[in-house]
Amino acid sequence: MKFVLLWSLKAGVDQAKLAEVMRCRGEWKFPEGVRLLAEYWAPQNTPTVIDILEADDATALLVNTVGWIDVMEARIFPVVTWEEGLEKLGRLFA
Repeated sequence: MKFVLLWSLKAGVDQAKLAEVMRCRGEWKFPEGVRLLAEYWAPQNTPTVIDILEADDATALLVNTVGWIDVMEARIFPVVTWEEGLEKLGRLFA
């Protein structure tokens, strides 16, 4: 299943801490069952990072967010592509 994960910097994260976050992100290994499809960094605090992920289950996503809770807030949403949505709607109304 696909998910959008919106990361926002917590208040009080200074430039030194942000530099550490960026270094750690470069070394980050996603938990088993989580695959990064795309990642975008924005020049604002909310959201700071937008991840498009695929995960086998929600537990793996929770494991992924725990390592960042001291500096980032995370919001996770399940999503489908436009094509997947049309297919499911077509079956629903067939």
